[in-house]
Amino acid sequence: MVALRRLTLAEQAYEELQEQIVSGRLPAGHRLLADELAGALAISQTPVKEALSRLEHDGLVEGESRRGSVVRRFTLADIEEIYEARLLLETYAVTAGVAAGRVTDELVDALAANFAEHLAELSKQTAEGLAEAIRLDREFHKLLVGIGKNRLIGRWHGIVLRQTQTIRNYSLARYDRNRIRREHGAILEAVRSGDAEKMSAALRLHLNASRDEFLSRPAEDLPVRP
Repeated sequence: MVALRRLTLAEQAYEELQEQIVSGRLPAGHRLLADELAGALAISQTPVKEALSRLEHDGLVEGESRRGSVVRRFTLADIEEIYEARLLLETYAVTAGVAAGRVTDELVDALAANFAEHLAELSKQTAEGLAEAIRLDREFHKLLVGIGKNRLIGRWHGIVLRQTQTIRNYSLARYDRNRIRREHGAILEAVRSGDAEKMSAALRLHLNASRDEFLSRPAEDLPVRP
């Protein structure tokens, strides 16, 4: 049996702050002061500063020298780059996974269960259901990248996914259930077919549509800077 490792205070602070940023509870541009965060988390400033350094490395926080840190404010060019990176990582991973024979019944079952649960959570029309749906969205894409069996790509993908989520803080009114049903459903069917080209095409359509939906929002509805 593998021994369980207890998280350090810095790791716990990192996980908590990351979740608050990704969920939108700490919005773009929000100032992050180590003393205030330490008080809120009931820990000293040292682990908080370590957590902020990791979050800056992940591209979720920006340092402003003496003025402290802020939740990153993405530019439109940043958003284009994030989606380009996701396209490269996800399509490469599924292509490699198919070539290695890793599209299994277990994978299909896991994706199908995720898809069904995702739609069920959205149907609740609650803030809690939306938060869970967004988590399931990340999990769906992580499952796909996982078949590539490349740990470095998996880490990069995790960072890019969190950046995507940070810039795409949804409300119930904005989250398009029909588009998710259509596009995730198409990806699932492509996986069932075992055809790498179909899988890549379905992913490309979905990610491009997600990017275009985001960039089509009114300027005041975008957590970005010029």
